[in-house]
Amino acid sequence: MTTTFYSDLNENSRRTWFWALFILLPVFFIGGQLMVLLPAKFSNLVTRENVETYPTILYFLVASFGASFGILWLWLRYFERRSLASVGLAPGGSLKRYFPKGFAIGLLMASVSVVAVWLVGGYTLEGPQDFALVSYGPILFLGLAFIVQSSVEEILFRGWMLSRLTERFGMWTGVLGNSTLFMLMHIEGIGGEDFDPLVFAIFTFMTMAFSIFVSFLAIRQKSVWGACAWHAAWNWSFITWFGLPTTGIALDVKPLWVDLMIKTGARDWLSGGAEGPENSAITGAVLIIACLLAYRGLKKKPQA
Repeated sequence: MTTTFYSDLNENSRRTWFWALFILLPVFFIGGQLMVLLPAKFSNLVTRENVETYPTILYFLVASFGASFGILWLWLRYFERRSLASVGLAPGGSLKRYFPKGFAIGLLMASVSVVAVWLVGGYTLEGPQDFALVSYGPILFLGLAFIVQSSVEEILFRGWMLSRLTERFGMWTGVLGNSTLFMLMHIEGIGGEDFDPLVFAIFTFMTMAFSIFVSFLAIRQKSVWGACAWHAAWNWSFITWFGLPTTGIALDVKPLWVDLMIKTGARDWLSGGAEGPENSAITGAVLIIACLLAYRGLKKKPQA
C-alpha cells in the first residue's frame, strides 16, 4: 500500500522513474558542488587546504548546496511539473510550526550525545572558557550556512527521494531507500591506513539511524521543515557549542559554551575520533532511542 504525505500531483504532473532516483540524486548533489567549486578552484579562491577552514567553509556550504537545490528545483519545475510543496516545503504554517521545534530538538539531542560521551570519559576540557573570546560572528554565520547545507540535504533525501519512493512502494521502502543512499554517499576512507572496521560499522549504523529518524520526523509532520531544522542544529552545535568536529570538519572557532577535546587514551568508538561525536557509539544509541520514539509517534498518528 502506497502512502502520500506531501504531494501535489495533478493531471499535468510526471513521475520520476523510481530507479532514476538513485542516479539523479547523486548527480544533483555532486553536480551542484562541481558547478560552484571548480570555478572557485581555478581562480584559487578555494583550495584543498582551505575548503574546510573558516571562512571558506561558508562559501562551500552555502554556494555548493544552494546550487544543488537549484538543480532539483529545475527538475521539479520542468520535468515533474510539481511545486516545492511536493517535497515537503509547504509554505506558511508548517514552517512556523515545525522549524523552531525541530531546531530545539536537534540542539537537545546533540547536547545529550556530547555530555554522555564526556561523562564516560571520552572528552575533557581543552582549556578554561573565556566568554570574552567567544566567536559570536562566526557562530552566527555558521548557523546560517548549516541551515542552507542541512536543508538542501533534507529536501533531496527526506523531501524528494523519500516522498517519490513512498508514493510508489509505501513508507518502509521510502525510509530504507533514502537512508541507504544517504549512508552510502557519506562513506569515505574505506581501505586507508587508518581504517578501523569497528569505527566504520558504528558510522554506518549511526548514519542509517540518523536518516531513519529524520524520515520518521518528516512523515509524522507531513513537512520537511522540522527535519531541516533538526539537521542544521545537529551539525551546528557540535562545532559552535562544544568545539568538536562535525562530520570530520574541525574549525578553529571559539565555541559558545565549552571547548572540549578528545581525552588522552579514549577509544575512537567512544569519542568518535576525528569525525566527531557523530561517530561515537553513544550517539548511535541516542539516535536509536530517537527512532523508536519517533516510530511510536507514527503508530499513534496514522498517515493518510
